[in-house]
Amino acid sequence: MTKCIQCQATYIEDFNAKTFYRKATKFCERCLEQWQNVKLLPENRCSRCLKQLAVNERDCLDCKFLITQFKLMHQLYCDYQYEGIVKQLIHQYKFMKDVALSEVLAAQMRLPKVRYDYIVPIPSSIEKDQTRTFNPVTCVLDQMNVPYESLLIAKVRPKQSSLGKLHRAELINPFEVAQNIDLENKNILLVDDIYTTGLTVHKALATLLIRKIRKFDVFTFAR
Repeated sequence: MTKCIQCQATYIEDFNAKTFYRKATKFCERCLEQWQNVKLLPENRCSRCLKQLAVNERDCLDCKFLITQFKLMHQLYCDYQYEGIVKQLIHQYKFMKDVALSEVLAAQMRLPKVRYDYIVPIPSSIEKDQTRTFNPVTCVLDQMNVPYESLLIAKVRPKQSSLGKLHRAELINPFEVAQNIDLENKNILLVDDIYTTGLTVHKALATLLIRKIRKFDVFTFAR
């Protein structure tokens, strides 16, 4: 008998030729199905930022907006849509401060199989982390046993979900480089929890670009 790390129900995993050579799953079938239902499929999406394109939207309007202000990331990697069980778990994790859910999220995350010089989490402000008592991105990376460098710090900023795209764009860049480290010609993977408009990660990227990094990708838990 095994206990599902998400719903805590006990279950028996089938024992057959397929399961014999793989690690035991941490999720029951019902919870696995919930995750499968919000898988992000690439059809009719922007090849760079994975936005669902509208009917007759040949070029991604989000990327066209961002490129007027920023050098764009090379690629967004993300496996799940921000809806259903993923939206529910992230809300409970971040806003209800259920830090134990970092293990659940980590068990479903798969970083891109690309070599990076540095994996850099997008920071919250120190004040937010102190109120929450943990950082939602680094806690998941810790559960995944992923080494990272906290190269950025963030100043206090308004809650992003309460602002429209134009208001977000007008805000002063809240990010600063925290360490005096040589980033010239380095490949960087930025990690954040949710990708919505792309403004947050591109402001962080703009801060790092001053250090002449060569390539930057982004990984998020949900899109």
